[in-house]
Amino acid sequence: MTIVFNDEASKTLDEIRKSEEEELVKLLSDKYNLPYIDLRGIAPEPDAMQMMKEDDARDAGCVPFKIVGRKLYIATLSPHNKKLEEVLLSLEARGEELLLFLCSHASLDHVLNRYADLNQGQKVESGMLDLTPAKMNALMEKFSTIAELKAAFDELEASNVLYKTTRLIEMIIAGSLRFKASDIHIEPEEEHVRLRYRLNGNLEDVSFFDFDSLKNITSRLKLLAGLKLSRSSSAQDGRFSINLGEVEVEVRVSVIPGNYGESFVMRLLDPRNAVTNLDNISFSRRVREEVDRALSRPNGVILTTGPTGSGKTTTLYAFIHVTYNPEIKIITIEDPIEYHLNGISQTQVDTEKGYTFLSGLRAALRQDPDVIMVGEIRDEDTAKVAINAAQTGHLVFSTLHTNTAAGTIPRLIDLGVNANSLANALSLAIAQRLVRKLCENCKEKYPASEKEVRMITNILGEMKLSGKEDSMLGFMPSTSYEVWRPVGCENCGGSGFKGRVGIFEAIRMDSAIEKTLIANPSERDIREAAKPQGIPTLREDGILKVLQGVTSFDEMSHVIDLFAD
Repeated sequence: MTIVFNDEASKTLDEIRKSEEEELVKLLSDKYNLPYIDLRGIAPEPDAMQMMKEDDARDAGCVPFKIVGRKLYIATLSPHNKKLEEVLLSLEARGEELLLFLCSHASLDHVLNRYADLNQGQKVESGMLDLTPAKMNALMEKFSTIAELKAAFDELEASNVLYKTTRLIEMIIAGSLRFKASDIHIEPEEEHVRLRYRLNGNLEDVSFFDFDSLKNITSRLKLLAGLKLSRSSSAQDGRFSINLGEVEVEVRVSVIPGNYGESFVMRLLDPRNAVTNLDNISFSRRVREEVDRALSRPNGVILTTGPTGSGKTTTLYAFIHVTYNPEIKIITIEDPIEYHLNGISQTQVDTEKGYTFLSGLRAALRQDPDVIMVGEIRDEDTAKVAINAAQTGHLVFSTLHTNTAAGTIPRLIDLGVNANSLANALSLAIAQRLVRKLCENCKEKYPASEKEVRMITNILGEMKLSGKEDSMLGFMPSTSYEVWRPVGCENCGGSGFKGRVGIFEAIRMDSAIEKTLIANPSERDIREAAKPQGIPTLREDGILKVLQGVTSFDEMSHVIDLFAD
């Protein structure tokens, strides 16, 4: 009689055999006086696996799965075989302390199969991903819009090509660089995994993966970024670089646990996007005059303010490029270092080791610097030391979290900075935002709506009454205006926008503002005292850029409070 098993029955028998083997290994562990371990639910550590070649592991029937200092944890099918003894002697000769465990074939195969991921990661062992310009061009030829990129991902997901995980990661990175994304988000959800790019400041869906693909992508990205494969319940941070031949793009990786799996965010720092010339920053004429004046001084504090992601650090980097001179010493304290600058001493905050903005600033002052950049002023001590540094002959650049330039002074006073010291040290406070630029290839002109006309007229009227006609670029209050809106084309990936542009306002410390410091001024007091300076506010600078066709009215209204007085 012939017995035929269907797939479900065969699967059940296989599970029974594996269960029986685990029970047998538990019994044998007592005989061999070795602890039993089940590795099937454990992610082996890449650092441990790299201690033994895959061929040696297979021949000896053993696998390294964990390493703590010089202690190497190894699981084996049987402690008595000649090849295993040779491998163990070799490891002991290298100074390793070996801890041996007994395991089943299923456990052994679980770890051996992970060598495939490890081997594909060997070429990026130093944190480099070899994505050559030729490969980039070949990938980017497949898509010119986000819609075409989505189709390319769908095609790849449905295929059975070799090294599919590698190709998915290459496509993810190639697409992000093709469309100049600042961040890549890989987010597990209940039914699928969402891939999004941050394009021109906004997140946009690019593709959806299944959870099998996520598992492979997660392992590879962790290998690339130097993260622990075995950790999935706590946050991790790492980094790797993409070698494009002419430049290296640094990628900062942040991983956090979530309800449906680990969420990845990768920030791309492309040195080609770094601003090295103040002419490339869209300062209004008056703001640029004040910036040039402050940068020409040998000492003082220049602060950039605004919410996270408003381009503050980019502005500070531009200041450093302007002030750089081989005859002076410039030191930065950053978190993290975003772009590496030649001739500049750059240090990175490491709170775990006690190196904070405050300790870094104090240490930098002992290095006899001329210019210091502090990534952010977060507390009273850092604020006081920065102000003191400016008073003792240093030029200091930093950022502060306030919404407006006028809010800088009350914020510093709240942090405990003495008003008299502030008057002597603060040179310039700049507030900024980033808005998306209209694509020059497809933007469309249209007559402003009644609501838009009313808003534009009010703002231009206020500028005229405040004596800012020199900054109005020839635009005057009217009953009608022509403005621009996005359309979408191949050149901008169908979004209608390409790149971002800054909106700025500034306040210079002068005698009128100094007088207000006596009475613990509010933000409104500072703004009133600064009016005679004639510098356009954020909403005034924004409306002028709308009228110039740099951005759209809707985009501006989403970023700037156009109703603020």
